[in-house]
Amino acid sequence: MWSINHNREFRVIESKSNTWFAKCKSSIERTPSTSTAPSYPPCDWCVRTVKKKTHGMWQITKWINDHNCLGDMIRNNNTSLTASVISRHILRSIEDDPRLKVKNILSFVKENLKVDVSYKKAWYARRKAIELVFGSWEANFAELPQYFDALVQSNPGTVVEWSHHSDGSDQVKTFKYVFWAFGPAIKAFHMCRSVICVDGTHLRGEYKGKLLVTVTQDANNNILPIAYAIVDKETISSWSWFMEQLRYNVALDRHPICVISDRHNGIIYTMTHFDYWEEPLAYHKFCLRHVRSNLIRHFKGLHLKRLCWAIGRTRQLRK
Repeated sequence: MWSINHNREFRVIESKSNTWFAKCKSSIERTPSTSTAPSYPPCDWCVRTVKKKTHGMWQITKWINDHNCLGDMIRNNNTSLTASVISRHILRSIEDDPRLKVKNILSFVKENLKVDVSYKKAWYARRKAIELVFGSWEANFAELPQYFDALVQSNPGTVVEWSHHSDGSDQVKTFKYVFWAFGPAIKAFHMCRSVICVDGTHLRGEYKGKLLVTVTQDANNNILPIAYAIVDKETISSWSWFMEQLRYNVALDRHPICVISDRHNGIIYTMTHFDYWEEPLAYHKFCLRHVRSNLIRHFKGLHLKRLCWAIGRTRQLRK
């Protein structure tokens, strides 16, 4: 921070367990390589520190405070301002807003540290700050089993079901699918309409995958999420497994149930090949929004779009 505040850059010459020595960067870069090159006086600035055995602390044994070089005063960047240094300055901002934009970090560094940094460096700084506050992707993923155990302990009636790859072992189980439903949501579903909507969405971040979700509506038309699952892809296998867990852990003996979805092959296969989702235990209908999207893909026109929505919402035969 001293070098950044003084707009100076240094280069580490020696870095050992008990010795650290740095010199001015300009004195190293401006050393003439040929006899015809112009001669520049080397900068005297340097700092040497030694870790003392007596007290185990680092002590500065040599320090030349002033630079006798022009340095890079006209430049407004500094290699000493690394992404790690920036990350420590934006920790509080990341705690308040994990979605802090990179352009805001660039403005913050410019205003407070008086240095221009690249977009890439600011992006890495944001990533490092998020890891310092919330942990890394690897650490969070490794804590997934403990997280679900905490959900079950703190929410009575919560259901968590795992599916592991066959290539795992008793000591190391390879994660494939996980399903969970909160106990209060399961109880609430049995007092709501027997109509559910199922769909999937993309997961963003280091680990790709899909989040499968089931929702319903209460008597006040409020949407109630009742079950979730993390899978690798939306396939016949993943949808069949998810719908099986939904029937035996959430729907239980409630029937008939109307299931609304898009026309994904995995959902259609499940609703037509498993007894517990076939009529009269369940009825499968397609989502009107997806039907309308398919219609206007082939037949353009705002008028047809409005007609499709109107006919799909009609509850009276004569209309």
